[in-house]
Amino acid sequence: MKKPVAILFFFLFVCSEPVKPVQKTIQSFVKLKGDWQMKEAGGIVTESRWQVNDTLMEGRSDFIKADSVISFETIRIYKKNDAFYYEAKAAGQNNEQPVSFLITSCSDSGFVAENPQHDFPKRITYRFINKDSVYALVDDGAATPAKKSDFDYSRKKAK
Repeated sequence: MKKPVAILFFFLFVCSEPVKPVQKTIQSFVKLKGDWQMKEAGGIVTESRWQVNDTLMEGRSDFIKADSVISFETIRIYKKNDAFYYEAKAAGQNNEQPVSFLITSCSDSGFVAENPQHDFPKRITYRFINKDSVYALVDDGAATPAKKSDFDYSRKKAK
């Protein structure tokens, strides 16, 4: 009778160990540093990102139409506790309040950030194509991926 009890305690101890979050650093996102652009009908969408410190990157996205620059959103990638978040504050949306998305996966080829409680988007995906090309996708999550917007950015060349 002692052997089954010992086995039970062993499994309870092993199974009760907390799951540790995947360890990431801000270096996981440095491929986004710099200036990016995407041509669209009527103008150019730009994104600029810079590293602030070891736990924070900031950025902004604008729409350039002729000589006008229309601010679209501000962006932050930051570490809070043991997790990283992608935060966006879009002009004219969410009462001008930022919305945070938990970064749920991250690799050398990109990352996924999710917030299932947000109306749209629920998921933001970035895929690093090469040093001068990045693909971003915002969608309504795994349940309704057909509702989406694609962004194919190229690194902006210095003049």
